[in-house]
Amino acid sequence: IANENYQNDANVDFALNDGRIFKEYCLKTLGIPESNIKLSPDATLNNLRNNISWIKDVASGYKGEAEIIFYYAGHGVPDDSSKEAFLLPVDGDGRLASQTGYSLKQLYSDLASCNTKSTLVFMDACFSGAQRNGQMLASARGVVIKAKNDAPQGNMVVFSAASAEQTAHQFADKQHGMFTYFLLKKLQETNGNVTLGELGNYIIDNVSKESIVRNSKLQTPTVTPSSVIGDWTNMKL
Repeated sequence: IANENYQNDANVDFALNDGRIFKEYCLKTLGIPESNIKLSPDATLNNLRNNISWIKDVASGYKGEAEIIFYYAGHGVPDDSSKEAFLLPVDGDGRLASQTGYSLKQLYSDLASCNTKSTLVFMDACFSGAQRNGQMLASARGVVIKAKNDAPQGNMVVFSAASAEQTAHQFADKQHGMFTYFLLKKLQETNGNVTLGELGNYIIDNVSKESIVRNSKLQTPTVTPSSVIGDWTNMKL
């Protein structure tokens, strides 16, 4: 999912490029058949729901052998009252997150309902109400909100661009989100032959350094496994 052009909120610079290049890496570096890859640029709420439904159908057809990779670049927003985190579709409104967004809790539940060998979630988004350029979304009222940390479920490991109260910054020189740039760079360097532990450490280390130098702000990506997945660090991408 690559959401850049929002109808009711500020755009997310370079998100379309993030999604397009991530698809290329899935195809050419990870060797995933093109028929098994679905790129959804500027996804509406119905697009999001349809894509999740497609993932469920594919996983069902593979009868426990599917390995899902879910990638999202775009706005994440917190609900003002509940502090619940939401992915914001391009037709959503950050002021009405609970009505027009797709909750992170629901995403984890939907993906966990699939019978899979593994599920990896990569999110180049933050849930503090901030934009990639460091400004606040108009809908966020200028206040950083620390969203609830929803727990991954099932055979799931979640890579997030920033901790709950931080901003997921852009890397303007590279025309990517900073998280996505270093994710792609590690895939390029290793040809995809990398463990999740190595990938997580690389992203966290490089994003943390680059963000403090370029933006004078901390951005610390996180890697969160579900409580039942076991030794995820040695799993190969």
